Amino acid sequence: MVKTLIVSPHMDDEAISCGGLIQQRLAQGYEVLVMAVFGRVYDHGRTDGSREEYDDFLTAQAILRYQCHSAPLLREGEPGSVGFYSILERVEQVLGYFRPTEVVGPSSKDLNQDHRHLSHVLDIALRPINQGRVTRRLDFIGLDGTTQDPTYFIPLTEPMLQLKQAAIAAYVREMRGGTSPRSPENLRAQAQVWGAKCGHALAEAYHLRLIKEEIA
Repeated sequence: MVKTLIVSPHMDDEAISCGGLIQQRLAQGYEVLVMAVFGRVYDHGRTDGSREEYDDFLTAQAILRYQCHSAPLLREGEPGSVGFYSILERVEQVLGYFRPTEVVGPSSKDLNQDHRHLSHVLDIALRPINQGRVTRRLDFIGLDGTTQDPTYFIPLTEPMLQLKQAAIAAYVREMRGGTSPRSPENLRAQAQVWGAKCGHALAEAYHLRLIKEEIA
């Protein structure tokens, strides 16, 4: 069984950045597991919208039909206060029991600090002694800003884009309007730009990192 593990910095990144890839991999017969790492958890156990955030995550999961790894979320926005090992331990546990053949995560060149921090942890987690069955790693291209150039594309059909947009819309607190890259209009425009780069009407973009031989 070919398996894809998506290590999502926040609950919404899996839909925004990987909604098309999830659909394609499931259609290809892959098993897809999403692991979210950071959430709205703050000092003294106080939470700001974390219950609502998780409800949105479950709604997006029902739309895209991926599996989710349930674990307490770490504090978002202050990755230095979390450190490496707290994240690394969780990622290594999932790598051990899920045994993916493909790992998807954020780019080290993303302009979001949580994304960059998690990308560094994934580098450590996927060092040769831990690679196991992993043969391919993809860095997703963050919509809110990155200096990473895409080298791998997932072509999207119109129904795939609409399903992805429905999953993104589940995160009602994260959607934006106007000129924001998270607006529905600009999400479509970005898919058209990536599509133009790979000869398709619409696409999702990634940076490909081969760890071993290519997956069959």
